Amino acid sequence: MTPSNGTTLTPKVIAPGAGEVLHGPGDISYIKLSAGDTGDRLSFTEYHVEPGAGPPLHVHALEDETFYILDGTLSFHVGGERFEATPGTTLFGPRGVPHCFKNNIGRVAKMIPIVTPPKNFEDFYAGIGAPVNGEPPALPVVIERIGQFAPRHGITILGANPL
Repeated sequence: MTPSNGTTLTPKVIAPGAGEVLHGPGDISYIKLSAGDTGDRLSFTEYHVEPGAGPPLHVHALEDETFYILDGTLSFHVGGERFEATPGTTLFGPRGVPHCFKNNIGRVAKMIPIVTPPKNFEDFYAGIGAPVNGEPPALPVVIERIGQFAPRHGITILGANPL
């Protein structure tokens, strides 16, 4: 199949536990389908959120995000409202709407975020999670990188996570 950008798409099968691994602020992302796989239509990631972890309150200028909860409970702040998302819950955060989430349970929570279009956000995440001396970056490094990279990628940090 060839999307409008001229890229030829090919089928892809990703085994359980497989996929590029990226580290964020208290999370691990297993990239299942990337912008390159989908002609920049969407990304599909298995996202593991550590207890107490979650991004600051922020807003995207360029991407929409859809979150599907697989395991655990995640607290979300989307458009000024708070939601408790349990397995099977889907939340949509369109671009321009402030949002964040936090794992307030005592174990890893899992979700699938789907980002459209994904290339810009994937570049941001690769930058904040780039290894340091072959190891995942420490949380203070990730937080510093978020401040550096967010403005370049159309992401505005609005403040601390209110959850």
